[in-house]
Amino acid sequence: MLIVHVGTQKTGTKSLQRHLSFNSDALLGQGIRYLLAGREKCGRAGRYGSHHNELARAIQGRADIAMWNRVRDELAQSDSRVDLISGEGFWFSDPAVLRQQLPGVKDIRIVVYLRRQDRYLQSLYMQGVGGGGRKESFAAWREKVPDRGKYLAAIDKWSDAFGSESIVIRPYDRNGVVDTIEDFNKLIGAEGLTRYDGHGNPSPRVELLHFIRAFNQLGHRVDERELFLALVGKDAAYARSCHLLTYEESLALLENYMEENRILIEKYYRDESVPLFPDLVAFEPPDRWELESEAYFKLTMDVLDVLIAFAADGGISQSRVEASANGNLSAADGNANGNSDARKPRRVERLKLRASRRPGARRREHEPTTASQESGAANPFSEADPRALTQE
Repeated sequence: MLIVHVGTQKTGTKSLQRHLSFNSDALLGQGIRYLLAGREKCGRAGRYGSHHNELARAIQGRADIAMWNRVRDELAQSDSRVDLISGEGFWFSDPAVLRQQLPGVKDIRIVVYLRRQDRYLQSLYMQGVGGGGRKESFAAWREKVPDRGKYLAAIDKWSDAFGSESIVIRPYDRNGVVDTIEDFNKLIGAEGLTRYDGHGNPSPRVELLHFIRAFNQLGHRVDERELFLALVGKDAAYARSCHLLTYEESLALLENYMEENRILIEKYYRDESVPLFPDLVAFEPPDRWELESEAYFKLTMDVLDVLIAFAADGGISQSRVEASANGNLSAADGNANGNSDARKPRRVERLKLRASRRPGARRREHEPTTASQESGAANPFSEADPRALTQE
């Protein structure tokens, strides 16, 4: 059986992929192969990455499609009971093209985790601002991508390519408990693995989001992800998830998806132990830091401190537009000496050291722990219940 995990974004995908990569040898001992093919270019030199997004890029025409030859070769040589591929980039790919790359594979399952749309869209937007240079407001972004969050239309395409019996939809939130790793372990029948989440994928609280979005407007060349992590690393309070919308705004947003969600659940969701999406419960408006508050003042100082440190170490260069107008593309690609890559490790270490010395700095240490195998999730891949594989 080949399992292709296609995301979606903001459902613990990166933590799951790091977990699978870290435990790849242990998984292989249990008859589960996390394919090496497609992970070569996703890691550091000489090491395999944790995901297969490069394979998705090839499907999208943004990388060499020939890399799928290695996937087919590895699958042909595999004697594992389960082969795994994981890449959230597949969610934005054409399922029919993916199916064409697997002509000899008959038993395929498409696994997708879905998050209730109000929380999914907020988290996706905030990540784009914090780590992707997004400039527009949440409302403007929603108008720009009106189809984002329309799960039914996307799942229908996967069903057309692979068959409805191949679609395995999983809830991201199980009655308030979020644990994609534990749920996926249950799905594939993996036991006794070492838990390895690695660094999380935080979102900035709305006050920090304001500063980052303002900086993004300037168009300066910077490693957005590195800058964001340096900012949220100043204080754990600077990271906060899904607090852009009020209860009333969340309710209005979800009304746009209500009927589609009903059909989606009726057609494809097969786990009767838990709802696919939790009910939206009324909540108080999220607290915001007033301009005159000490918390906002400290945030302002920390933002300035990080920006000054980045600028001093060459981590911020003139904007692409300005550099292009002056015919000085090298400045836009690095510092004046074209040496930004060489200076980056030193800059990162310096920023980490400075952050660790400040009061309230967040520790970012993660040690592997043994994963609990207790979960109420149904296991549609269990050999003990073959009906779960074909159940409509």
